[in-house]
Amino acid sequence: MIKHVHKMANVLQDFKPGPLDFYRTKASFDWKQLKVFLETEDIICYQNEVFKELQTQSEYQAQDSLFSSSFDQQRRIACRQTFIYKSIELLSLGNLLQNLKKPAVATRIMIQYAPSSTIKFSVTDSLFISVVRSMGTERHHHFIEDSDNGKIIGCYCLTEIGHGSNARGMRTTATYNLDSHSFILNTKDFEAAKCWAGGLGQMATHAIVYANLILDGTNHGLHSFVVPVRDPKTLLPYPGLIVGDMGEKIGLNGVDNGFVIFNNYKIPQENLLNKLGDVTKDGKYVTLFKDPNKRHGASLGALSAGRVNITAICEALGVKALTIAIRYSAVRKQFGPEHESEVPILEYQTHQYRLLPYLAAAYALRILTTMFVEVFYQFSIDSLLGNNVDKLPDLGVEIHALSSATKPIAGWIMKDAIQESRETCGGHGYLKAAGIGDIRNDHDANLTYEGENHVLIQQTSNWLLKFWPAVRAKEKISSPLQSVDFLSSGLDILNTAKFEATNIDEMCNPKYILSVYQWLVCYLLKRTWEKLNTDIDNGKNLFWAKNDSQVFYAKDLSICFVQHYLLQVMYNKILEARDDNIKNVLSKLFALYGVWSLQKHLPTLYQGGYAKGEMATTLVQNSILKLCGDLKNDAVSLIDVIAPPDFILNSVLGSSDGEVYKHLQSAIFRSPYAMSRPVWWQDITNWKENVLKNKL
Repeated sequence: MIKHVHKMANVLQDFKPGPLDFYRTKASFDWKQLKVFLETEDIICYQNEVFKELQTQSEYQAQDSLFSSSFDQQRRIACRQTFIYKSIELLSLGNLLQNLKKPAVATRIMIQYAPSSTIKFSVTDSLFISVVRSMGTERHHHFIEDSDNGKIIGCYCLTEIGHGSNARGMRTTATYNLDSHSFILNTKDFEAAKCWAGGLGQMATHAIVYANLILDGTNHGLHSFVVPVRDPKTLLPYPGLIVGDMGEKIGLNGVDNGFVIFNNYKIPQENLLNKLGDVTKDGKYVTLFKDPNKRHGASLGALSAGRVNITAICEALGVKALTIAIRYSAVRKQFGPEHESEVPILEYQTHQYRLLPYLAAAYALRILTTMFVEVFYQFSIDSLLGNNVDKLPDLGVEIHALSSATKPIAGWIMKDAIQESRETCGGHGYLKAAGIGDIRNDHDANLTYEGENHVLIQQTSNWLLKFWPAVRAKEKISSPLQSVDFLSSGLDILNTAKFEATNIDEMCNPKYILSVYQWLVCYLLKRTWEKLNTDIDNGKNLFWAKNDSQVFYAKDLSICFVQHYLLQVMYNKILEARDDNIKNVLSKLFALYGVWSLQKHLPTLYQGGYAKGEMATTLVQNSILKLCGDLKNDAVSLIDVIAPPDFILNSVLGSSDGEVYKHLQSAIFRSPYAMSRPVWWQDITNWKENVLKNKL
């Protein structure tokens, strides 16, 4: 035990004494032990190695939080950081695969430190190579080698100006020319221009382009092609292309999102990524898939990686904002009883209610994303190596269904967490030096890319609806990740379950909370199925029936399903804890996230007859407030466990030493605008003089 504690002390350093000690000394658990429980000592050592390495890289030294870089500077910095990212051995794919927990850790660290370059690397390097590897064959390996060696820079072009979520509506064409054994790419009009491709705006030399394969006048649907777009030596576009930049965005301006228009642009036949479909030299189309729908779905399978990673990115950015807000709330003092000292704003019930449920959600997401990224990477490895072939299809479908909802849920939760963090820091939170504004702007893209959330989440409800006939037949239902196993008892849950809690302890019991969500999923599944089929029976076609079954039905079904899965994964993790203090504080976080989320589902509980009278609403409300109060003294240490180091946080309000006002004074005083006369000061005095002259 002594040896273990000594090793942990070397891995995790104590925080400097300061104002935050007021709460740190009140914590009910050892923050170091909780961090080791969540991440393991090996991962913590890996994190520390990455932190140390990043601090030696001049390109990654944090920009002064007071100043905004110009648009061009942001682009150049992100570009140079991307090359450094690619060269850092600690972040290489081979290193990550030695421990499947490392991909989630690497993503979290880098997205918190340098969001633009991290996104840029993921689309110009990781995604490009991943698609070539998964969709291509041996004839395409040279693209992977050239990308690895830095000879070419890739990007990914799916979205068009007129079509995003509806991939089937894409209009770019690749027509096979038998005489030249080549494909001719064309963009019919500006609405068909490929757009929003990260890296395409200024630096990509090659692109994965999704286009409709036209052969002898027959459209064989979307296929992927490797398309050269710029000369690697000059970065000038090739003739037959119009390549440009999308312009300045709300955030992530280090990423050069671009567009491309094709005008009879010829590429070799071999550039078709042909694992799923190919064209022979004599102009015949061949594919292993008899059903075009299955080939289409398989061709877009690479997008699951993006959704899994974005779920982790949302959590990482939300944690960064919550670190700032919670530490600030522990130091900032306002008001207090008459004739007594002012109290930290964290003591106020309203402040606790505004922040602590999001802290609980952050923990639930941290536990989920760590597991989920690990599962996905193992799935990817098995797919490449041909391992567990009989299990991969079901696992792939479940990953797709889960990630189609975890990405929206994580995005929405952390959008609100970041905004609440900004507001709870008051006026100081509006300063650029606080750091929250940049987090908010950078997070915003997570709500849209890799699938607009409201469209994407329908994939989850579509999957769930397929289980309802089995539920009605009382068949055994199971899935590789066990997300739907409880549906085997779906009818029994609907027929027998009801609101039974009579006090806060019963309301906060993990098994009881899980049972409430199981009823919600079963009820909404039944209700959505019935709504869909009633509309069809009344003459609506399937398209409009599905469209008219989203609000209050399918969307709520997907949300409740993922909330249940979040809690299920977190509960399983809690059961692994051997330290009672750790188990206790995690159980409170579990209950707070679970009961807080139930607030929005109270109408459904009453509508379905699960709850009656005032008890359910009263207990939910009282439980939330009780849990917030119970977790108040633990909040600082809980955020310490998952917070990034100060050099990554880069906030005058959220430093781990708690010296808010010292850092704030330093930031304000070193601003060149703080105590200087503007260079245009004469505009002010001349205007005043002109006003006086006019009056006279």
